[in-house]
This record gives sequence, C-alpha cells and structure tokens, in this order.
Amino acid sequence: MLQVAPLAEPRENAYALLASLARRLRYSELSGIAVASGIVALGATAAGRASWMLLAVCYVAWCFAGWGILVRSAAALRSGAWRALQLTIVVSSTFVFGALVVGTFFWALGPSWVL
Repeated sequence: MLQVAPLAEPRENAYALLASLARRLRYSELSGIAVASGIVALGATAAGRASWMLLAVCYVAWCFAGWGILVRSAAALRSGAWRALQLTIVVSSTFVFGALVVGTFFWALGPSWVL
C-alpha cells in the first residue's frame, strides 16, 4: 500500500524560523543576548584576544537579538524606514555569517590546505 500525502508549498525558510524563535523570546531575554554579546566582544577586545571569528559570532548574536526586538516592536509600524533597517540587519548578518562559515571551514581544514 502506498500512502502519499499532499505536499504543501514550502513557505518557511531560515529567516522565518529565526523570526519565530525571536518572537518566542521575551524582550528581557533578547536584551540579555544583545548585552552579553557586546560584553564578550568588548572584553575580548580589551584583553587583546579578539579574533575576527569571535567578533563575528558576537555580531551575529547581536543582530539576532536586535532583529528580534525590531520584529516584535515594529509589528504595528510597518513603514519603509523600519523595513529598510530590518533588511540592513538581515543582509549584514547574513554576509558575516557566510564569512564565518567559510572561515570555520578553512580553520577545520588546518594548515594543510593549499589554493
């Protein structure tokens, strides 16, 4: 017996998943993520131990928290400026995350890789 379920059109992507996760978090939790990422980045920089990968992780965490705060507070204010700010945060954190993934890949390869 072959059971086939109708396939729904996939409308959920990584950004929708992150937005739903950010909406489930409270404002204080999102603020804590933003503050903690800033403290880690500032502390590592002040100690002279900040690598670009650590700063990239802190930036992506800060963007997630900031975007979560904006998504929640901008539900009533859907003006063009709010949408542009949200798009700027999403695009910049996407590029930084992509650089972080590529950097992690080459870090995992170690010194043996050659172009």
